[in-house]
Amino acid sequence: MKHFTLESAEALVPELERVATAAEETKAKAEAKAKAIGKLEESGRDFAQLAIDRSQLEFLSRSLEDLLRSVEKKGTVLKGIDPFLVDFPFVLDGKTVYLCWTRGEKSIRHYHAMEEGFAQRKELPKKLLPR
Repeated sequence: MKHFTLESAEALVPELERVATAAEETKAKAEAKAKAIGKLEESGRDFAQLAIDRSQLEFLSRSLEDLLRSVEKKGTVLKGIDPFLVDFPFVLDGKTVYLCWTRGEKSIRHYHAMEEGFAQRKELPKKLLPR
């Protein structure tokens, strides 16, 4: 398991923001496409458009999976996309914990134990924070 420093984790925040935005947009497009497919299926007409829409939905689904996989390829742990939550393995006082970041936070200031989640996150000790 890769471990991050606070600095190396924070260096990923701008990229994670971009991925989160792209994932949100792709997910919204996929949901709209799925809804359109449902309406076409109910109507029982326009099989050519139905085939096109299904192909587009498959492409959007793969695109979303690729975006999410790109986050985990960095050694992070993606905990959710709504809200967009990412954990970073980190050593604190000799124990592996997760630095915890959620979309919209400009810096990483929280952590939690590996068996805990977002609801249990705590503020990082002041000695670790930049001055």
